[in-house]
Amino acid sequence: MQTKYFKNMFQNISQGVMYSTGVADSETKNSWVACYICAGENEESLEFKAEKAFAGCKDEVRLVAAGDGSEATIHQLMEFVKKNRVEQVILPGNHEKVAKELQSAGVKRVVEMKPGSSLYDEKDFWQFKIHCYGTDEGCFLVMFAGDKGIDWKIMDCLMSVRIFDKAKCGSPQIDMENLVCCARCGLYNDFDVCKGHNQNTGKGYTAGAMLLGNISLKKYSEAIKRDFSEVRDQIRYISITGNMKQADGELSTWIGESRTELNHYYILPSGCADTGDFITKILSESGRNRVYLTGEKCGVCGSGFFISRKLD
Repeated sequence: MQTKYFKNMFQNISQGVMYSTGVADSETKNSWVACYICAGENEESLEFKAEKAFAGCKDEVRLVAAGDGSEATIHQLMEFVKKNRVEQVILPGNHEKVAKELQSAGVKRVVEMKPGSSLYDEKDFWQFKIHCYGTDEGCFLVMFAGDKGIDWKIMDCLMSVRIFDKAKCGSPQIDMENLVCCARCGLYNDFDVCKGHNQNTGKGYTAGAMLLGNISLKKYSEAIKRDFSEVRDQIRYISITGNMKQADGELSTWIGESRTELNHYYILPSGCADTGDFITKILSESGRNRVYLTGEKCGVCGSGFFISRKLD
């Protein structure tokens, strides 16, 4: 039976986020990993630590995007590259020295995006849309990662969202021959089961992640809404790492109004500034909104699979 597995993982690094997506296809036998890394803005983010999240992946990492060009983010990026086989790195702005260091570390391709530019990539049933915002002095990457080409008429979906213990789990890769990770979480964990998007609405499934990093939402929300309008219906997870004073409600309202019948998950690193007011705002907007804070001991995982409705 044709089955397409996916995993969205969010972990706290340097008061920021490491997002990892793992994809596997039972038909093609392909499996791979992609990541987005963005350290936080506060002083604690400069206290670099060796991250367990950076343990070597068995699969080659297809793509790694850096949320900004800060010292902390670049440091975490370099640490990750040293421990993994990375095919491609996406950088915001001009980082000639960093690009050379990445290539020396074994990265096959480095892309430096200019403000106003965009990049699209897809493989198997997963896609990535990346836009660069800001100026030459400082710019940011916003990334969407989610399914591509899944026809809800012929494919069913089961997805769940849960907190995971970083000491026991932390790998985004999916081993189709050994699905112990998924089974263990399903048997011995509390979690949300997301089946609302299986309704016959014609909008398809909502299993994608929007990675906003440290960008000012007050300044760039209109541009983000314009650039990501095509995937609006697919946004299930929203990750923000920056100062919450720079966040407004426009973007969350725009996302929520698209699929009012579904839960949406806002994922923030514990320790980022002024989360209290922002959390109150998000929760008061809709009873469907959920907020998770990632920390040193726990992260958030949203995993599942698409499966053919037709039995073999």
